[in-house]
Amino acid sequence: MKTTLFYISIGIFTLFFTGSCMNYHVQKGDISYNNLAYADAIHHFEKAYRKGFDPEVALKLADSYFKVGKIDSAEVLYNRTIENGNRQPSVLFNYSKVLMANGKHAIAAVYLREYLIAHPKDAVARMMLTACNSLIQRFRDTTLYTLTPIQNDEFVNAFSIMEYQNGVVFTADKKVFFGRKIAAWTGNSYLDLYAMNKDVNGNWMSPELLKGDINGRFHEGPATFTADGKTVYFTRSNYLKRRMDVNAENENNLKIFQATLIDGEWKNLVEFPYNSDDYSCGHPTLSADNKTLYFISDMPGGEGGTDIYASQLEDGVWSTPINLGRTINTSGNEMFPFIHDDGALYFSSDAHNSMGGLDVFITYFNGKRWMQPENLNYPLNSPKDDFGFSLNRDNHTGFVSSSRNEADQMFAFEKHPPKFNLIGTARYKGTINPVEGVIVEITNVKTGEIETVMSDANGNFKIKLQPDMEYDLFCTKMGCFSRTDKISTLGLKYSEDFYANYEVEPIVIDKPIVLDNIYYDFDKWEIRPDAALELDKLVQLLIDNPKIDIEMGSHTDARGSDQYNTVLSDKRAHAAVQYLISKGIDSARLTYHGYGETVPVNGCINDVECTEEMYQQNRRTEFKVKRINN
Repeated sequence: MKTTLFYISIGIFTLFFTGSCMNYHVQKGDISYNNLAYADAIHHFEKAYRKGFDPEVALKLADSYFKVGKIDSAEVLYNRTIENGNRQPSVLFNYSKVLMANGKHAIAAVYLREYLIAHPKDAVARMMLTACNSLIQRFRDTTLYTLTPIQNDEFVNAFSIMEYQNGVVFTADKKVFFGRKIAAWTGNSYLDLYAMNKDVNGNWMSPELLKGDINGRFHEGPATFTADGKTVYFTRSNYLKRRMDVNAENENNLKIFQATLIDGEWKNLVEFPYNSDDYSCGHPTLSADNKTLYFISDMPGGEGGTDIYASQLEDGVWSTPINLGRTINTSGNEMFPFIHDDGALYFSSDAHNSMGGLDVFITYFNGKRWMQPENLNYPLNSPKDDFGFSLNRDNHTGFVSSSRNEADQMFAFEKHPPKFNLIGTARYKGTINPVEGVIVEITNVKTGEIETVMSDANGNFKIKLQPDMEYDLFCTKMGCFSRTDKISTLGLKYSEDFYANYEVEPIVIDKPIVLDNIYYDFDKWEIRPDAALELDKLVQLLIDNPKIDIEMGSHTDARGSDQYNTVLSDKRAHAAVQYLISKGIDSARLTYHGYGETVPVNGCINDVECTEEMYQQNRRTEFKVKRINN
């Protein structure tokens, strides 16, 4: 009895202690969660979760993982939450985003459809579903960018790297061990702005904090610089001395500041005039002439989330910011704008048909309006967050930031032009027999340069084409009809192969070649529009083969009198020749003959009952090569 009571007592004490410990961590976790201190919330919720499954704890832990970018852990807990019966729309939506970030777009689409039943007008969710269904488009050309990670073990997160002077400037945080206040959201240090250069061997040197008053007690970055490098506009937390200001939702808004470079240090901080304690302004980028500042804000009157705005510098004063409009801004989040010297605007968005999270997009202003943004696709973008894009002055290298490896990491990229090839096959007409020795000349219309290849034993040939060029193609083989074609890569942004199938047809004197689909109205000989299309092909053949002379021949079926058919066919053949002359063919190369019903191709002659198909076979227009001129 004593033994039993002893174990019961131990059990009651253990249960009481465990429950108290769990309640403690849940309470502490809730406080941190409500204060947006997700790193600390994770610490407490994990301890509580290990004591036993609690639906509310599991959901808040999943949300906290999601907020700090621990996507794999968030997926596991969202999944368990849903399996436990919680199918709240917000859970379905966040789970869908996590699934997309982990590359599970087909599964994400299922939950997005369920979410849209409850929120059919949610534009972001609709765009996410579209992205899931069109994922293959993001991989349409993976050769356009080569990414190289910039390794630096000094930082936990590093992003928004951009060219500055002879090096770069970027934003980063570190692991905190002692002596510095921790950013509650991540549990790392606050973000600061760093500069970094390369040594003589091209290796990145140790980063240094920007000097002067630019880095304060809380968050700084991203930044943008004037063309002369002497003025910086940068993002900073809204704080005064040692206190960070927060709004009613316990959020700290961002502000844009300006600083001036004086004797190697950034001094004279000035607030952007449209900052506010009630909303954020941040992520500035300057136009090449320093007169337009683009930035993001969640100020009232936007499309939702954060939008991109522009302000003009007029007589030293920044104008009232203008929202760039619905073509660019969505009800999602548009962030990290970058305006290049050529006027192209790059930005990141979690809408606009992204792969998942933030993707980098490009748009142009055509003088009247901003063009529809285009996704820069994989490998520049990934299912995770991709942002902080910047293109260097050389226009083919730059930087981008990505969370594809869990933490935010900087990548250098090299931009490549699309690749184009002409892939051709030469076969004898009407067969699969290859033709070796076909000469293929391709002329660059812009430069006049001619490249020549020859078909191999399998009848194949291949030529590389340049971007934004037009080409004339000429295929020829001794004793055969030559053919021409045109190929253009003008305006094409993605790599593509062009295919040419050259049907080789030997030239045989007096061999009739039937022109298909040459029809005339009853008792008429005028060239109809549909017949003109076919005769245009003969025009091109004559242009491609300027040394041949031909005879146009016209035939009728056996119905009607012999004389009538001869006269009618003669008029039709003559009309065909006149059409060729009207298209610029020398009349000296052309003769014509009306054969009436005298040369049937089947047994459908006078007094023989035939099918309509047999009659049609005899009603034909053809040409013969009569002479090859030297």
